[in-house]
Amino acid sequence: MYNLNLPTVETERLILRPIQLSDAQDMFEYASDFDNASWVTFALHKSVEESREIIQNFFLPRVENGAPTSICLQLKENNKMIGTCDIFTIDRYGTGEIGYIINKKYWNQGLVTEACKKVIELAFEHVGLRRIEIMCGVDNIGSKRVIEKCGLVFEGIRRQYAPSKDGKYYDCNLYSMLKEEYEKRKEDEKAIGT
Repeated sequence: MYNLNLPTVETERLILRPIQLSDAQDMFEYASDFDNASWVTFALHKSVEESREIIQNFFLPRVENGAPTSICLQLKENNKMIGTCDIFTIDRYGTGEIGYIINKKYWNQGLVTEACKKVIELAFEHVGLRRIEIMCGVDNIGSKRVIEKCGLVFEGIRRQYAPSKDGKYYDCNLYSMLKEEYEKRKEDEKAIGT
Protein backbone atom coordinates (compact mmCIF):
# COMPACT_ATOMS: atom_id res chain seq x y z
CA MET A 1 0.00 0.00 0.00
CA TYR A 2 2.77 2.45 0.95
CA ASN A 3 6.24 2.72 -0.57
CA LEU A 4 8.36 2.34 2.57
CA ASN A 5 11.78 2.04 0.91
CA LEU A 6 12.99 5.63 0.76
CA PRO A 7 15.64 6.76 -1.71
CA THR A 8 18.74 8.79 -0.93
CA VAL A 9 17.94 12.42 -1.72
CA GLU A 10 19.78 15.73 -1.48
CA THR A 11 18.98 19.23 -0.34
CA GLU A 12 21.21 22.28 -0.68
CA ARG A 13 23.51 21.30 2.20
CA LEU A 14 22.48 17.76 3.12
CA ILE A 15 22.33 14.20 1.89
CA LEU A 16 19.32 12.39 3.36
CA ARG A 17 20.08 8.70 3.25
CA PRO A 18 19.26 5.46 5.04
CA ILE A 19 21.02 5.14 8.37
CA GLN A 20 23.89 2.62 8.57
CA LEU A 21 25.80 0.81 11.32
CA SER A 22 28.81 2.95 10.45
CA ASP A 23 26.85 5.98 11.78
CA ALA A 24 27.08 4.72 15.38
CA GLN A 25 29.92 7.05 16.44
CA ASP A 26 28.17 10.14 15.07
CA MET A 27 24.87 9.06 16.61
CA PHE A 28 26.50 8.51 19.99
CA GLU A 29 27.92 12.04 19.84
CA TYR A 30 24.45 13.59 19.94
CA ALA A 31 22.38 10.81 21.55
CA SER A 32 24.59 10.74 24.65
CA ASP A 33 24.28 14.51 25.20
CA PHE A 34 21.50 15.73 27.51
CA ASP A 35 21.05 19.02 25.64
CA ASN A 36 20.45 17.15 22.41
CA ALA A 37 18.12 14.57 23.88
CA SER A 38 16.18 16.68 26.38
CA TRP A 39 13.03 16.75 24.19
CA VAL A 40 13.07 13.17 22.93
CA THR A 41 11.73 10.10 24.68
CA PHE A 42 14.70 7.75 24.31
CA ALA A 43 17.23 7.26 27.11
CA LEU A 44 20.69 8.77 26.68
CA HIS A 45 23.08 6.41 24.91
CA LYS A 46 25.86 5.17 27.18
CA SER A 47 28.35 3.92 24.57
CA VAL A 48 29.07 3.74 20.85
CA GLU A 49 28.27 0.04 21.05
CA GLU A 50 24.81 0.86 22.44
CA SER A 51 24.26 3.30 19.55
CA ARG A 52 25.29 0.55 17.13
CA GLU A 53 22.83 -1.89 18.75
CA ILE A 54 20.03 0.68 18.54
CA ILE A 55 20.75 1.24 14.85
CA GLN A 56 20.78 -2.54 14.31
CA ASN A 57 17.64 -3.34 16.30
CA PHE A 58 15.49 -0.21 15.98
CA PHE A 59 16.44 1.80 12.90
CA LEU A 60 17.43 -0.85 10.34
CA PRO A 61 14.27 -3.05 10.70
CA ARG A 62 11.90 -0.12 10.14
CA VAL A 63 10.57 -1.31 6.77
CA GLU A 64 10.00 -4.84 8.11
CA ASN A 65 8.04 -3.27 10.98
CA GLY A 66 5.78 -1.19 8.72
CA ALA A 67 7.52 2.20 8.82
CA PRO A 68 9.58 3.93 6.11
CA THR A 69 13.35 3.62 5.91
CA SER A 70 15.06 5.51 8.72
CA ILE A 71 16.74 8.60 7.27
CA CYS A 72 19.80 10.37 8.60
CA LEU A 73 21.17 13.82 7.84
CA GLN A 74 24.67 13.84 6.37
CA LEU A 75 26.46 17.11 5.75
CA LYS A 76 27.70 17.45 2.18
CA GLU A 77 30.71 19.51 3.25
CA ASN A 78 32.32 16.77 5.36
CA ASN A 79 30.06 13.65 5.14
CA LYS A 80 29.36 13.77 8.90
CA MET A 81 26.06 12.27 10.04
CA ILE A 82 24.52 14.94 12.29
CA GLY A 83 21.05 13.60 13.13
CA THR A 84 17.89 11.98 11.88
CA CYS A 85 14.67 13.30 10.37
CA ASP A 86 12.21 10.65 9.35
CA ILE A 87 8.70 9.23 9.31
CA PHE A 88 8.82 6.86 12.24
CA THR A 89 5.20 5.68 12.35
CA ILE A 90 2.27 5.28 9.96
CA ASP A 91 -1.19 4.62 11.33
CA ARG A 92 -3.93 2.63 9.61
CA TYR A 93 -5.53 5.81 8.27
CA GLY A 94 -2.53 6.99 6.25
CA THR A 95 -1.08 9.45 8.77
CA GLY A 96 2.67 9.44 9.31
CA GLU A 97 4.48 11.05 12.22
CA ILE A 98 7.76 12.83 11.57
CA GLY A 99 10.42 13.18 14.23
CA TYR A 100 13.89 14.66 14.21
CA ILE A 101 17.00 15.27 16.27
CA ILE A 102 20.19 17.08 15.35
CA ASN A 103 23.61 17.41 16.97
CA LYS A 104 23.61 20.69 18.94
CA LYS A 105 26.78 21.81 17.14
CA TYR A 106 24.50 22.40 14.12
CA TRP A 107 21.53 24.08 15.82
CA ASN A 108 20.15 27.38 14.50
CA GLN A 109 21.46 26.91 10.96
CA GLY A 110 18.18 25.92 9.30
CA LEU A 111 19.38 22.37 8.64
CA VAL A 112 16.43 20.62 10.30
CA THR A 113 13.97 22.82 8.40
CA GLU A 114 15.80 21.99 5.17
CA ALA A 115 15.66 18.26 5.95
CA CYS A 116 12.09 18.30 7.23
CA LYS A 117 10.75 19.96 4.07
CA LYS A 118 12.35 17.19 2.00
CA VAL A 119 10.99 14.46 4.30
CA ILE A 120 7.50 15.99 3.99
CA GLU A 121 7.91 15.82 0.21
CA LEU A 122 8.91 12.15 0.48
CA ALA A 123 5.96 11.44 2.79
CA PHE A 124 3.41 12.67 0.29
CA GLU A 125 5.06 12.01 -3.08
CA HIS A 126 7.02 8.80 -2.45
CA VAL A 127 5.41 7.01 0.52
CA GLY A 128 1.86 8.02 -0.46
CA LEU A 129 0.56 9.37 2.85
CA ARG A 130 -2.55 11.53 3.09
CA ARG A 131 -1.57 13.37 6.29
CA ILE A 132 1.53 14.00 8.39
CA GLU A 133 1.94 15.05 12.01
CA ILE A 134 4.76 16.48 14.07
CA MET A 135 4.65 16.95 17.83
CA CYS A 136 6.94 18.99 20.04
CA GLY A 137 7.07 20.02 23.68
CA VAL A 138 5.09 23.22 24.26
CA ASP A 139 8.29 24.93 25.48
CA ASN A 140 10.52 23.63 22.68
CA ILE A 141 10.87 26.94 20.80
CA GLY A 142 13.41 25.66 18.25
CA SER A 143 11.23 22.76 17.18
CA LYS A 144 8.15 25.01 16.97
CA ARG A 145 10.04 27.29 14.56
CA VAL A 146 10.99 24.34 12.35
CA ILE A 147 7.40 23.11 12.20
CA GLU A 148 5.98 26.54 11.42
CA LYS A 149 8.57 27.16 8.66
CA CYS A 150 7.52 23.85 7.12
CA GLY A 151 3.91 25.04 6.98
CA LEU A 152 2.15 22.65 9.32
CA VAL A 153 -1.07 23.71 11.06
CA PHE A 154 -1.34 23.83 14.86
CA GLU A 155 -4.14 21.50 16.00
CA GLY A 156 -3.92 21.65 19.77
CA ILE A 157 -2.11 20.44 22.86
CA ARG A 158 -1.78 16.83 23.93
CA ARG A 159 -1.65 17.16 27.68
CA GLN A 160 1.04 15.27 29.62
CA TYR A 161 1.84 13.33 26.48
CA ALA A 162 5.59 12.62 26.52
CA PRO A 163 7.93 11.60 29.35
CA SER A 164 10.79 13.90 30.32
CA LYS A 165 14.19 12.74 31.54
CA ASP A 166 13.10 13.37 35.17
CA GLY A 167 10.17 10.94 34.85
CA LYS A 168 7.44 13.58 34.64
CA TYR A 169 5.24 14.08 31.59
CA TYR A 170 5.12 17.24 29.51
CA ASP A 171 2.51 18.73 27.20
CA CYS A 172 3.08 18.57 23.43
CA ASN A 173 1.86 20.78 20.62
CA LEU A 174 0.35 18.79 17.76
CA TYR A 175 0.74 20.05 14.18
CA SER A 176 -0.41 18.51 10.91
CA MET A 177 -0.41 18.90 7.15
CA LEU A 178 -2.82 17.30 4.69
CA LYS A 179 -1.76 16.15 1.23
CA GLU A 180 -3.95 18.80 -0.42
CA GLU A 181 -2.34 21.51 1.74
CA TYR A 182 1.09 20.27 0.69
CA GLU A 183 0.08 20.33 -2.97
CA LYS A 184 -1.36 23.85 -2.69
CA ARG A 185 1.77 25.10 -0.93
CA LYS A 186 3.93 23.54 -3.66
CA GLU A 187 1.82 25.23 -6.37
CA ASP A 188 2.02 28.58 -4.56
CA GLU A 189 5.81 28.32 -4.22
CA LYS A 190 6.12 27.41 -7.89
CA ALA A 191 3.96 30.39 -8.88
CA ILE A 192 6.16 32.86 -6.98
CA GLY A 193 9.37 31.13 -8.09
CA THR A 194 10.74 29.93 -4.72
